[in-house]
Amino acid sequence: MVLGVVVALLFVLGVAPLLAALAALGGAGPEAWSALLGERVLHLLLGTAALGVVTALACAVVGVPVGLALARRRSRLTGLLALLLPLPLILPPWVAGLAWARMVRLSGFWGAVLLLTLSLWPFVALFALRGFRAAASAGDAAVLARGRRAAWLSIELPLALPSILSGMLLVFLFSITDFGVVDFLSFNVPEPFTVLSSEIFLKWGRLESAPTAAVVSLPALLLGGMALAGVLALEARHRGRARGLPAGPGTARRGSAAGTAGLLAVTAVVLLPLGVLCVWASRHPDPLATLGDPDIVHDALRSVMVAAGAGLAVAVFGVAAARASLRLSARGESLLLLLALLPLAAPGVLFAVGEIQLWNAPWNPLADSIYRSPLLLVMATAGRFLCLGLLAARALLARQDPGPLEAARLSGRSWPVRWARIELPLLAPAIGLACALGYLFSLRELDIPSLVPAGNATLVRRIYGLVHISSDDQTALLSLLLVALVLVPLVAARLLGVPGVDCGPPRER
Repeated sequence: MVLGVVVALLFVLGVAPLLAALAALGGAGPEAWSALLGERVLHLLLGTAALGVVTALACAVVGVPVGLALARRRSRLTGLLALLLPLPLILPPWVAGLAWARMVRLSGFWGAVLLLTLSLWPFVALFALRGFRAAASAGDAAVLARGRRAAWLSIELPLALPSILSGMLLVFLFSITDFGVVDFLSFNVPEPFTVLSSEIFLKWGRLESAPTAAVVSLPALLLGGMALAGVLALEARHRGRARGLPAGPGTARRGSAAGTAGLLAVTAVVLLPLGVLCVWASRHPDPLATLGDPDIVHDALRSVMVAAGAGLAVAVFGVAAARASLRLSARGESLLLLLALLPLAAPGVLFAVGEIQLWNAPWNPLADSIYRSPLLLVMATAGRFLCLGLLAARALLARQDPGPLEAARLSGRSWPVRWARIELPLLAPAIGLACALGYLFSLRELDIPSLVPAGNATLVRRIYGLVHISSDDQTALLSLLLVALVLVPLVAARLLGVPGVDCGPPRER
């Protein structure tokens, strides 16, 4: 029963929009298919793939050492960096580009790599942290026999490598499906660097045929599908190996002076864009009047409500899907993960097009009530980012000791009592983490609000419009407001002790 509901929700929220967008392939003529094999599409495919690969490698160069330091070092510096780790993910990379453009020249391929790396490296750091925590006990034992360096190379790194690769594959997916960064760097540029997501947006935005846009999207889906297959292979290969295995901090290790300098540099890079935006916004003549503007207040409130709704949906459905996946056979688990991850493998603009096709169709009886409603934004962002909540929840649930649940079932207690006293407290960290991820990524999402009608009245869409018409103090002020709308709830949740809203290293007991 529960599995059927989970599958139905994953299909409606994530798979149905993609099928609706690709349904236009039936009307594609010979010209559209011949363009697919043309030089331009090949150039876009190679450029998009190169952007994803280089960004993933660059994120690994930064994220793996940071993850190792957070897993093994105990200092105020690592504690501060753990606290700041979500900050690059909070600020959309094209907004951070406003700050970096005042210090360095950003353009073309390498500008996109820089901005995406500065935004996405925490993914690799978090996954590396998870992997090194799992390898901590084996690494400690190997140090006694082989020495620290040999133990790290032969034991810890191989054990953590699958988790690191999963983080790199997610970075690859986010890079090849990103639209905002490339569009930001292409504004008022004679020969802009473009990728497949830009081409899909242009085909649709210029009222060219839907079949042409659907055909152009196929190479993007091919790239995303390859990365998705890699994630599924990693999950299947290590299925059940960590079941009930605690992920501890391991023995603390002393860091080198070079490592400390590197962590200080990473911390400075994390804080620098925010500092530039603060200085820039401080020049605004009347910030309170701008923040009190009724239109801005309306957009901010709508953004928060949509993000909160999406976060709640990601928490409920993501954790339910994670629990269901851990109880299935290997083949069933892979199929369920495929349903959940598919929306992330597609460009955001293609997913948004599918939402329009699905919920603005004449045959859909709910079109009039949902198409222009903020509810469509909630459904679209939740469907796109539900997989992040699922993966995060799986990582936590897979390491839970099944003993308390089995003891509760054997005790003969009714299921409401078991749920309230045993299962819900055990699920709380996964629920909190999934909700935080859904809220964060929905609030900063640009691709879907750029096309869905209700997205015109959101804060990120307003900032995006200001970036293209001016770079005044109001842009920086609203960018800081966007950061605050994420930071304030997360900090409050951590202060209140909400389980799961903590990406830092575990405290020593």
